[in-house]
Amino acid sequence: MRSASSIIYNEDVVTLEIQGKSLKFPFVWLRDNCQCEKCFHKSAKSRILDWSKFNLNAKPKHILKGEDSVKVTWDDGHTSQYNLNWLQFRSFTPENQKEYNKELYKPAKITWKGEDFHKICNKHDYNKIVASDRALYNWLYDLSTYGVTLIQNTPDKETAIDAVVKRVGFPKQTHYGLRFVVEHVTNTNNVAFLSSNLQMHTDLPYYEYCPGINLLHCLVQTTSDGGENILSDCHYVANYMKVHHPKQYEILTDTEVEWSDIGVEHGNEFHKLYRSPVICLDRHGDISRINFSIPQRGNYFPVPIEKVKPWYEAHSLFFELNRKFSAKFKAESGNILVFDNIRLLHGRNQYEDGRDNVRKLIGVYIDWDEVYSRMRCLKVKLEN
Repeated sequence: MRSASSIIYNEDVVTLEIQGKSLKFPFVWLRDNCQCEKCFHKSAKSRILDWSKFNLNAKPKHILKGEDSVKVTWDDGHTSQYNLNWLQFRSFTPENQKEYNKELYKPAKITWKGEDFHKICNKHDYNKIVASDRALYNWLYDLSTYGVTLIQNTPDKETAIDAVVKRVGFPKQTHYGLRFVVEHVTNTNNVAFLSSNLQMHTDLPYYEYCPGINLLHCLVQTTSDGGENILSDCHYVANYMKVHHPKQYEILTDTEVEWSDIGVEHGNEFHKLYRSPVICLDRHGDISRINFSIPQRGNYFPVPIEKVKPWYEAHSLFFELNRKFSAKFKAESGNILVFDNIRLLHGRNQYEDGRDNVRKLIGVYIDWDEVYSRMRCLKVKLEN
């Protein structure tokens, strides 16, 4: 083991004192992340070192720590220099990794139930989002945190939603097109285009790369009774089930369901199938995606016969709990309801169109990749 005033290193790891904290960095990671022009392309912001020549057992010959940076001379003569703040932000302590996730990766989600909806559903102004980077960031932050927001004062144009999407990135095209119209259609191939009750669901669960965000611009709201939006935070419901109904929770996380959509749209035939549980978990046990749609659940069930009835019981419980913890409100003309399509269930109460009043919404999807990318770009821009 070698040591200096604020440097300690052994066979595989160096410990640096940075802002009063002792932070450890593996040699192999440091060598892999050399920022010199031979190893890292500055404008492309990409690693360019030749991995066929990379030495997994590279060792420092000398380490010199300055006020703002540390310089490492490796045993093959190569020299690397690292900014101390850059190192600290990427350090391996659980606390720093949590901070990195919060500040750069993805904001933490805050769950809610129906009675909290009007507290968490923050309202944002269309014109401010289109004109201001700060307003755009605040809107996206609320959306990523709570899974739902409301944009107000949207112009009375079918294309008005495009300006909001453009501020984020670009729309996700599906077999329904880049934009879709939600209104009553008698002979439809999608139950969302009926005026009857629309049960709570996620959109397009039959897509492996499911649209992450749904934007619905209310151009015309029905003046009749009904037409209210129904929303439920499945993260709240799933966590509730995990505590109070663990067996049913486990069934919904383990059992694959085949999601299906078959039809013709804009002259394009489609036959979509995808298999995934209702509640999808990542390797940390956190919820990564919710799939739920009674119309789009296929009739082929790829499970052993003895698991069928228990799954239906768990599915019914999930449905009833989402109804219990749901929120109901009626969007107004000029509103864009924006919500996380892989977190929230959404539905709508029955309504009736009048001769001079035909309910009409314009919908667009965006992927979460584009939202998180825009948030990171805005964060760097706004903090500099």
